[in-house]
Formats: sequence, structure tokens, C-alpha cells
Amino acid sequence: MKRRSVARLTPSRTDTVAARTGEHCPESGWWYPSEIEEAKAAVPRFIGEGSVMPAAGGTPSLWLQGRPQKAGKQEELAR
Repeated sequence: MKRRSVARLTPSRTDTVAARTGEHCPESGWWYPSEIEEAKAAVPRFIGEGSVMPAAGGTPSLWLQGRPQKAGKQEELAR
């Protein structure tokens, strides 16, 4: 499989790995959908490197690796 660059988002002081539905998973680990409404109720999914990223709740999503942030926490970190 061809190695591709990993999308890095910086909503906090640490880098966050992200992948969209339909892309290959860049790193094995626990993933959450980025949408806040879904992330609050989301059960984390373990996705292995190279697997195709799934849809979240039947819709395409941006997936983030790690624990989901609460809305207030994201706003504080963005300042």
C-alpha cells in the first residue's frame, strides 16, 4: 500500500490525527467522529491501520484519533 501523508489538525496543543470516511486509516487506534453531537454519544471504534474509515451514523464523517473534546473545551483551546 502506498504511504500517504497524515492529515494533522491542531485544535489543541497536541497534534490530532484525522481521516475521512472512505480513506485508509493512517494509524491503528481508537477513533471518534469529529461532529460534536455524534462524539458526545459515540462509542469509540478501534480501527486498524490500512482499514477503510467507516461512516458515522450512516453519514460520511471526519474521524479523529483519541478522546472527543466537549464543545466548551474546544472553544477554550481555540483562544
